[in-house]
Amino acid sequence: MHTDGNDDNGGTTVVLGWMRRFWWLIAGGALIVAIVLAVVLWPRGRELPPARATVYLDFSACLLAGPHGLADPAAAPVWAGMQDASAATKAKVSYVAAAGPETVGNTAPYATSLLQRQCGVVVAVGQTRADAVLQYAPQYPNVRFVLVDAKGSGANVTTVAAADAHTGVAEAIEQAVKK
Repeated sequence: MHTDGNDDNGGTTVVLGWMRRFWWLIAGGALIVAIVLAVVLWPRGRELPPARATVYLDFSACLLAGPHGLADPAAAPVWAGMQDASAATKAKVSYVAAAGPETVGNTAPYATSLLQRQCGVVVAVGQTRADAVLQYAPQYPNVRFVLVDAKGSGANVTTVAAADAHTGVAEAIEQAVKK
């Protein structure tokens, strides 16, 4: 037994202390590597494709169609013309099908709804719907009324023959947008 106070395990203590520090350094290095890898390889939000939304004007053209809506053979070329005008001018287009009996009294509320939606152009297909919108034409001088395959007149009324529905409606909307 030693009495000088020196530990005979001094070399072992130094080696164990050095090994402890070595393992702490390895653990710290591994932690740093793990953090760097986590940051680099972390899944990012998927890249979204660029938006393809069309920016429309604050102008709308509205179609008042019969009870069959766009399935009506008379309304189909009108709607196609409206879509062409929308593509050319970025005006919004929409339609309402007047359900129920083919009378002016039944159709008038549908015409009123288009005017309340502030349609800049109201397109009516057929004489019954034309008569329904014509009663409002004098009260709405800033709205262009386009009558397809119908008779009517007024300062803000345009008539288009059924044979010219596609191009006639498109031109009327384009002219109204330019004003």
